[in-house]
Amino acid sequence: MSADEPRTAGADEPRADGPEATPDAASGAEGHHGHAPAEAFRRLRRRVGLPPGFNVAGAVRHLVWRNAFHLVGGFRVVGAAPYEPMVVVANHSSHADTPALLAAFPAPYKPVVVAAGDYWFDAAWKARFLQIAIGAVPVRRKGGGGYESLIEGATQVLGSGSSLFVFPEGTRSTDGRLGRFRSGALRIAQEFDVPILPVAIVGTHELLAKKGRLTPGPVEVRVGHPVDPHTLTDMKPLVAQIEGMLAAGPPVPSRSATWRVLRGVMSGPGGLVGAVVWGFAEAVSLPVTSEMYLVLVAAAHPRRVVPAAACLAVGSVAGVLVTRALTARGHRPLAPLTTGAMRERAALDLAAAGARGIWRQALNGVPVKVYAAEAGAAHVPAAPLALHALGARGARSLAVGGAVAAASGAAAPLLRRFYGPYLGIAGATFAVGLGLVVRRWSR
Repeated sequence: MSADEPRTAGADEPRADGPEATPDAASGAEGHHGHAPAEAFRRLRRRVGLPPGFNVAGAVRHLVWRNAFHLVGGFRVVGAAPYEPMVVVANHSSHADTPALLAAFPAPYKPVVVAAGDYWFDAAWKARFLQIAIGAVPVRRKGGGGYESLIEGATQVLGSGSSLFVFPEGTRSTDGRLGRFRSGALRIAQEFDVPILPVAIVGTHELLAKKGRLTPGPVEVRVGHPVDPHTLTDMKPLVAQIEGMLAAGPPVPSRSATWRVLRGVMSGPGGLVGAVVWGFAEAVSLPVTSEMYLVLVAAAHPRRVVPAAACLAVGSVAGVLVTRALTARGHRPLAPLTTGAMRERAALDLAAAGARGIWRQALNGVPVKVYAAEAGAAHVPAAPLALHALGARGARSLAVGGAVAAASGAAAPLLRRFYGPYLGIAGATFAVGLGLVVRRWSR
């Protein structure tokens, strides 16, 4: 998940209901799609281990695949699953299906998929790749003994308390439609006395069809209701659940919660008012350049970046005049992360060019509040200072605003999904840059 998406139970990833929770409780009303009474789930499972809990390999796979799907179009999980060993059955139409399941189930489930031995384990490099990226166990599809091979794989997986992923169709669908479900997964669930959980994977066929190319788009994993396998005689109830979930429509693109909030702010007057306030605060005391408002906040709405830049300039000019007035009266505002060399530079520029000296601030890294304070100390007239400050601050804000608008517009698909990490990167980059500027002016 992007670290930035909202993590509501059942909306982001399968909820761990706890080891004591029964699948019947997690699955809804008794009898739904052939559910048995809760007592049926309380049989002693002699051959099944306890859930392994957190594990590093599973956590890394989960995180890597989840973010990979976000990068290529977005990822979402709908539904909840019990936290116990299960046989998970899903539709299969893409090589991206297994990564989607790994992205959907967090590390405590330690899910393992069975993979075709004749396809994925026919070469050492393939087997090694699958072991690292997926963590699969091989099964035979041809030459007989397929069920016995599946039993061997299930013993490894369920015996350690992990959940087993099975694609009952046996191969990828070429058109995205469900194929015939073989009964091996049901027999495994019955023999090991574990719930069988139907899952629908939506969007992977469009993302990476069989013999097709990667086409970016959203993917959604829809978790069904777990079923007591002893109430089933065939796969039809499971197929019906998956068909129903597939019929619910195309996947919904994921959106960053942070992006949604800031987009809403920038869509109304609050975004422009915020720009005025930020520009004012930076010209008085705030140790963050006014243009960072465009980078951090306004970038969520590219079309509002340039208007916000204009409002920043207005707020900045107001702050310059207030700082000048306070300093002229002997009340210099606090100016964190400024140095004596900065004050000396501003004083020299204003002494040499009067109010026009503030134009030099746009490129030399000295905060505008330093120029405003030195203008007050030198009693530079307010009217020409305001005029030149509007020109200098306006030109810089609009130039940066144009660049931010263009960049955020081009990166909009990524920002919609990764606004939280984007803020972290932008903030860290600014902090490093600010440190370098302060260091330069401390010599």
